[in-house]
Amino acid sequence: MTGIQRFKSLQRGMTLLELSVVLLILIALAGLTVPYVGGIGSTAMCQTTDATMQAVKEAIMGGTAGAGFYGDTLGYYPKVTKSTAADYNLTYLFSAPTDSSWGGMVSFNAKTAVGWRGPYLQSGGAAIPAGLGVSFVDVFDAATNPTGKVHLAINAGSQIMDAWHRPINLQVPYYGGVYHPEYARLVSAGPGTGIEPGDAAIDTTIQTQDASDRGDDRVLYLKTPDPLAGGNTPCDQS
Repeated sequence: MTGIQRFKSLQRGMTLLELSVVLLILIALAGLTVPYVGGIGSTAMCQTTDATMQAVKEAIMGGTAGAGFYGDTLGYYPKVTKSTAADYNLTYLFSAPTDSSWGGMVSFNAKTAVGWRGPYLQSGGAAIPAGLGVSFVDVFDAATNPTGKVHLAINAGSQIMDAWHRPINLQVPYYGGVYHPEYARLVSAGPGTGIEPGDAAIDTTIQTQDASDRGDDRVLYLKTPDPLAGGNTPCDQS
């Protein structure tokens, strides 16, 4: 075969069989790539949620930026009323509680260094997505559900959302007939089964001191170390 003949043979292009083989290879590679990319996205969303919860913890308990809500109000977590056990709500990291039970703590007193001097977070507040049912947040009801205290008014004000656009919840455990603020914790519903707000539920029940039933929830304790050995599922495994 002359050089010209070889050149013309190469110009014929690929046969149908060869094209089919290449196409099958590309499909196989695509099948491997999609879950890999999806895994990266899930890990990143998990890590973002953990970082957001850490920022919320510092806004409440204080950190490198200074004192938080807890220190400024002499040991109270954000809530509507000072005196009652209910009414915990993270919206008061953005706006001061106006209930009269707070008295002089409604605004910060520079002389006593006591009172609300927020906003403790500059951004991150969002309205609750439409269609998010109260069953998702397990709204506190002392008469029918004394173990479900999260937010009393979850549908009001600015809430702090996780990477899946679901509200981060403040829980104060109730067991043995007593509230235990020393085990207060932030809880995100985690990845769930889809991207819509209602596609995940809070697995962590308020009764369990160590939140050992957390499932895929992201849990962060405010005042004490996580009492559950191993803590949350690592982000790259969630």
